[in-house]
Amino acid sequence: MLRLESLSCGYGQMRAVHALDLEARTGRITALLGANGAGKSSTIMCIAGHVDVFEGRVLYKEAAITGWNPMQRVKAGIGLVPEGRRLFSSLSVRENLVIGGYCRAKADTAAGVDQVVQMFPRLGERFHQRAGSLSGGEQQMLSIGRALMSQPELLLIDELSLGLMPKAIDICYAVIADLKAKGMTIVLVEQSTQRALEVADDVTVLESGAVVWRGSAQDARESTEMIDASLGLTRNV
Repeated sequence: MLRLESLSCGYGQMRAVHALDLEARTGRITALLGANGAGKSSTIMCIAGHVDVFEGRVLYKEAAITGWNPMQRVKAGIGLVPEGRRLFSSLSVRENLVIGGYCRAKADTAAGVDQVVQMFPRLGERFHQRAGSLSGGEQQMLSIGRALMSQPELLLIDELSLGLMPKAIDICYAVIADLKAKGMTIVLVEQSTQRALEVADDVTVLESGAVVWRGSAQDARESTEMIDASLGLTRNV
């Protein structure tokens, strides 16, 4: 579904990621782990088209999309749940969802809203409430729902559990597991190694913008090397 080839990216003159090779296989969850500043979020935002590429290529379903803008990537089937949610705080839950479906037909948007509310019933209870007044967990649910409104085949999730209460984390992870069961491909950046390894199939660990470990989630759970490479991460929520 996704392949990064010798990717270097960053901001202005600063390179945050160096010669990164990464694959996200169809229907699987790829966890991208590492300490703060390792380059995880920069990688996610680069895949979504929000960070400059200095060298290398981004391939999506075998097509080179390195020069595509974010809107082209959304229309092609790449959805983003950004770190910090980045909702339209003055707009309602419903309005945020509708904006997420801007590239879909009106009838599809209405159906998408219904599907999101079925996944996250709490959003239905807050349907006309301003997004800025929601709890952190509810905002994360809305951010995931907004990304799903574009009907992505590849979902990028940056820091799923950061700052959330355990019950909200459980709800979000249950939805992620359901999306995977339905065949969605997911790239997950996560602060909690333990939670990421519960759902991931494949793992890549970054340090200072470069790969220091990669393998299956099963190998990661059993690998002291992987744990050492992930020093600085929170292993329990």
